[in-house]
Amino acid sequence: MSSRGGKKKSTKTSRSAKAGVIFPVGRMLRYIKKGHPKYRIGVGAPVYMAAVLEYLTAEILELAGNAARDNKKGRVTPRHILLAVANDEELNQKQGEVSKAASADSTTEGTPADGFTVLSTKSLFLGQKLNLIHSEISNLAGFEVEAIINPTNADIDLKDDLGNTLEKKGGKEFVEAVLELRKKNGPLEVAGAAVSAGHGLPAKFVIHCNSPVWGADKCEELLEKTVKNCLALADDKKLKSIAFPSIGSGRNGFPKQTAAQLILKAISSYFVSTMSSSIKTVYFVLFDSESIGIYVQEMAKLDAN
Repeated sequence: MSSRGGKKKSTKTSRSAKAGVIFPVGRMLRYIKKGHPKYRIGVGAPVYMAAVLEYLTAEILELAGNAARDNKKGRVTPRHILLAVANDEELNQKQGEVSKAASADSTTEGTPADGFTVLSTKSLFLGQKLNLIHSEISNLAGFEVEAIINPTNADIDLKDDLGNTLEKKGGKEFVEAVLELRKKNGPLEVAGAAVSAGHGLPAKFVIHCNSPVWGADKCEELLEKTVKNCLALADDKKLKSIAFPSIGSGRNGFPKQTAAQLILKAISSYFVSTMSSSIKTVYFVLFDSESIGIYVQEMAKLDAN
């Protein structure tokens, strides 16, 4: 009782405070009831949902902070959040599952089922831009890139995963163009490159290159030469953009970090030595989280001025 004879006013404890979480449990309960009006919702369901979302938010923000730090930025931006998700194997896998489910349920015309995300950008000394893309290199529909790189062997046989995908998407015309290239060019020497038309693909041209195998004589030097030969072919065609996968780190066995360092070094030195290059943008198109993380770190080490 108070001094005036009335009841003492009590402070109402929120559901979130009772559960020991920050996210609003009461609001979660309303959303669940609204989404499932025919079902009886247990008292633990909104608490569990709030706790899971709170944990994921904290995890993503920590990873985004790390991404901002690796890019030498003092503020977390939406791009760093995208990079944080792409750079974590479990979050990246879960995002892919959600995107596919959303695409399957979507009725919006013109929305691609598999898109791409620009995760990081770096400018070189002469103004060329390096962009890190989260996607499959064969799936850049709607994306302005004039040539894509296809790491292959001396026979340009299209038998690996990327080659098979290019064959399926490019169709009969693309396969015929590759066969014609084989007859005209002959076997590709190690570090050699040759170009064919990109029939049915999201790029005008496909540059096929025969990169060295890890452990072979002068393999590091030859990988750099492979990259420079691809860029030189793009310059011969007066192309403004080109998309690279992580050459050498697949079936040819290069450690991913070593391959990234050599590829970035080759690109940087090529533009310094070729002052009149037509190429303005280089894309690194990567899908797995380990490669993405490595390229972000190595791109951040490049001099921008």
